[in-house]
Amino acid sequence: MSVSVDPVSQAAGAQENSDAGGSARHVVVFQLGRELYAVGISDVREIVRMQPITPVPSAPGYVQGVVNLRGQVIPVLNLAARLGLPAQPVTPATRIMVVQAGQDIIGMIVDSVVKVAHIPAQDVERPEALAREGAGLAYVVGIARAEDRLITLIDLEQALSFASTPGQAQRNP
Repeated sequence: MSVSVDPVSQAAGAQENSDAGGSARHVVVFQLGRELYAVGISDVREIVRMQPITPVPSAPGYVQGVVNLRGQVIPVLNLAARLGLPAQPVTPATRIMVVQAGQDIIGMIVDSVVKVAHIPAQDVERPEALAREGAGLAYVVGIARAEDRLITLIDLEQALSFASTPGQAQRNP
């Protein structure tokens, strides 16, 4: 079973993701371990239940392998491992979020998908100390306050870059 994000929601999410005029971010909130993370809804193509993954020999440790999703072979990454977080066991809540990161379509394993949310711009802070090149966390777009929890907003292109460690890939201007 999968949940698709319809193009109308994607277009709305792209508009709301702009930083102009105090707009809200439309995001998909997911869990890795005990922490909450979010990515822009316009980057999420669909969410599917965990399924058998075919390993790829000699791939980096965070690459789980590939899946065949309706005839398209998609690489699947363990996002926790990619971000240097401890791995969690697969549970019935584990999902593969199929995302668009730059030109690539990638599946990323998350412990659970929590919700789709609007996060007002005033609720997002950008901890500059995390964004410095030496910190290796340039994939952190900001930290949002939501109820009594914090949600780390991540830049998928930075976090999933195959060419570098997360946060050290150079952004295109």
